[in-house]
Amino acid sequence: MALLLGLHLVLALWGALRNSVTFDENFHLPSGVLIAARGDFRISPFNPPLVKTLFALPALAAGARLPDPAAVDTQDQWVAGESFMRRNADRYHRVFFAARCVVALISLATGFLVWKYARRLQGRAAGLLALAFYVTAAESLAHAGVATMDVATGFGMLAAVYAFWGFCRSGRWTWWLKAVLALGFCALTRFNTAILGPILLLLAVLGTALSRIRRPARVWLGLLLAVPATLVILDLGYLAHVSFRPLSAWQFASPSFQHLQQRVPWLRLPLPDAYLFGLDIQAREGAGGTPTYLLHQVRSGRVWYYLPLAFLFKWPLGFLGALAARFGRDLFPGARPRRWHEAFLLVPIAMILGSAMFLFTLNIGIRYMFPLVPLLCVWLGGLAPPPSRVPAALRGRVRRWVVAGTLLATLQAIEVGAHAPWYLSFFNWPSGGSSGGQWLVNDSNVDWGQGLIALKDELARRGIQRVHLAYHGTTDPAIYGIDYLPYRGGTPSRDSDWLAISSYYYVGLWQRMTTTSGRTAGPIRFDFQRLWGARPVAMPAGCILLFSIDRSGVTGPPS
Repeated sequence: MALLLGLHLVLALWGALRNSVTFDENFHLPSGVLIAARGDFRISPFNPPLVKTLFALPALAAGARLPDPAAVDTQDQWVAGESFMRRNADRYHRVFFAARCVVALISLATGFLVWKYARRLQGRAAGLLALAFYVTAAESLAHAGVATMDVATGFGMLAAVYAFWGFCRSGRWTWWLKAVLALGFCALTRFNTAILGPILLLLAVLGTALSRIRRPARVWLGLLLAVPATLVILDLGYLAHVSFRPLSAWQFASPSFQHLQQRVPWLRLPLPDAYLFGLDIQAREGAGGTPTYLLHQVRSGRVWYYLPLAFLFKWPLGFLGALAARFGRDLFPGARPRRWHEAFLLVPIAMILGSAMFLFTLNIGIRYMFPLVPLLCVWLGGLAPPPSRVPAALRGRVRRWVVAGTLLATLQAIEVGAHAPWYLSFFNWPSGGSSGGQWLVNDSNVDWGQGLIALKDELARRGIQRVHLAYHGTTDPAIYGIDYLPYRGGTPSRDSDWLAISSYYYVGLWQRMTTTSGRTAGPIRFDFQRLWGARPVAMPAGCILLFSIDRSGVTGPPS
């Protein structure tokens, strides 16, 4: 177990060192630094403060400087993020690496919990197999090396489900306390963890109906008490900044909150002001308008099949094969699946995935589904059940499932290891790797701004002094020592014979561009179709395409 966790830590930190600062990190860390240093929640309230504050502590110890007060007063996360970047230019990657170490440790804790949960369910071998799948999963390694909310969300949700399982089995209040602490952690990490409420409620209903809960009255009392207990933790996490203003005193941006305001203007919610403000903004963002890139097309509106297809493209074959084997194992005669205990894994998986597919329209990456990964890994541990739960006549056949699970975990490790440390842009080989996969799904599935260090190394290796660059990210490439000319379209000037393009722009998506002189006034939309038939000379980090203008015969892609 220790060796597997050690391997995970090494691979995650390798990614943290080699990947440049990603799109969202430039918002999370400045926000956390302001909260930790000044108790200021105004910047980037899109996510609750706990994990961002944890990021800030080692970053401040590494010498992080706060954004300029004038930038903070704008309450604009883009302005504050750019100020933070400029003021920390001489130590930029160092302070972000320090913050990323926090995520790596949270991922270690997640792996430990995967091992412990699977071991409690199915025995020692199951615990090790579940952990083996987690430590080399492309998604766990990708997000264990960036200072974002995904791994922490997965950890908190797994901890809450595990603790509630223990509470239903035993009725002990110590398990209830663990569940409440996990719920509080989730509430202070991400808004979408509110789905845990319906999940735990449904599990309690099923357990009561099936008479599988040891002390049902205590479980229902515990659920009732968990609501005010979680609210207390939430309010404390925001330093009790709760005004209790009626809804009529707020200016909401989202249609859902505006509708609520019209219906019950007198209502006073016991929520922190910054939490309610951030929830309103998230509701507005989730209402639609963000394009979905899928199968070489930019689409609008809800695309319910986006996530299943993205999983097929992005997850390693070893992981996909293990999921198929696990379903097969439950159908195997004499397998004796532990249906009730596995419901604590399968019900959350179904509800998280179902809500994302049919209730929301934000399809910009499978990272939002990261909580599925540790839950699925625990479930995959069932490929190695203890012999005591298998009839003696069938133990030989069941051993073959164990061997299959071990081989599939090994296959996953080989697949992901071959792409290290560029885990964010991983695609399985039938999807064509990064170069082919970028046409299937894009955005943070491929290009999250993580390729600047790899691009700098590639330019140095080829002796390229200056490059035309269309970069998708929130960092000025000059921070990483890249001498570049921001490419905005048209014929590239003769100042360089090289053109580097972020995959995001290359496939036809649009965004404002960060340059040395600041962000562009509006989104830039390119038409690189002339280059689609050309082969790039390199693809650093699997997310930036480098072209030799002379060699490809390009006279300039149209803007």
